[in-house]
Parts: sequence; C-alpha cells; structure tokens
Amino acid sequence: MSEQFIEEAEEFTEEFQDEMTEPEDRELAYPHAEAWVQEWLLPHYRRNPQQRKWDPQWWRYEEVSTVLEALWETWEHMRWEGATGMIVFFRDYLWPTMDVITSPEGPLWNFNAERRQAVPEIWPATPAPEGYFTAES
Repeated sequence: MSEQFIEEAEEFTEEFQDEMTEPEDRELAYPHAEAWVQEWLLPHYRRNPQQRKWDPQWWRYEEVSTVLEALWETWEHMRWEGATGMIVFFRDYLWPTMDVITSPEGPLWNFNAERRQAVPEIWPATPAPEGYFTAES
C-alpha cells in the first residue's frame, strides 16, 4: 500500500473516532430517563391536550415508566447515527410509542388533572397450569 493511502486512512480514523466508538463507551447525554423526559421528550412531543392524556407524574405508572426508559435508551443509541438516525427514531419509535402512551385508551386513560386519582389497579391474573409455558432448550 502507498504511504499516502495509509496517511489518509489514519486521518479518516482520527476524524471519525467518535462515530466509531463502541456503544458501551459512549457518554450518555442524559443521566436517566426522568432527565430525558423533562429536558428532551416533552419539548419535542406536543399534542392537543383535549385529545391526549398526560400525567405530570408519569413515573407512577409502571407501563409508562418502563416504556419511556426504553425509549430514552433507544434515543441515546440513535442520536449517534446523525440526522438519519433521528428521523428513524421519530418515525419508528417516538411517534408510535407516544401516540400509544397518550391515547385515550393508553395507560394514562383514567388520568384527570382535577381529580388526581391513584394509578389504576393492576389487572388480576390467574397462574397458568404447570407446564403450560416451557423454557426453550
């Protein structure tokens, strides 16, 4: 190989070192899901409050907090993919997920700011018969 080719390859590697960093070595933009929801999500997702449900204490709902934590982790990964990664994040993750969470039939369905009621009860479940679900070997 030519010396010029090697020099150009080394420059390219140095110039794009951040993009080639392993995902586990990348620094988080937000320390946890709550910070991300407050500082990034809510400013970027705004809908008609007459048609959508949102509880400022969203973290009280197990489903919502679990899904938003996963959404934050997805955002942390996708942000390294540049503009293409962000538009994919909005299209494939943010809009469909938030549309479900905030829909009148979503997990915040019973929220009413004036009532400030408790989180809806967990639905009862009967254990499946022994052996119904088996671990794959």
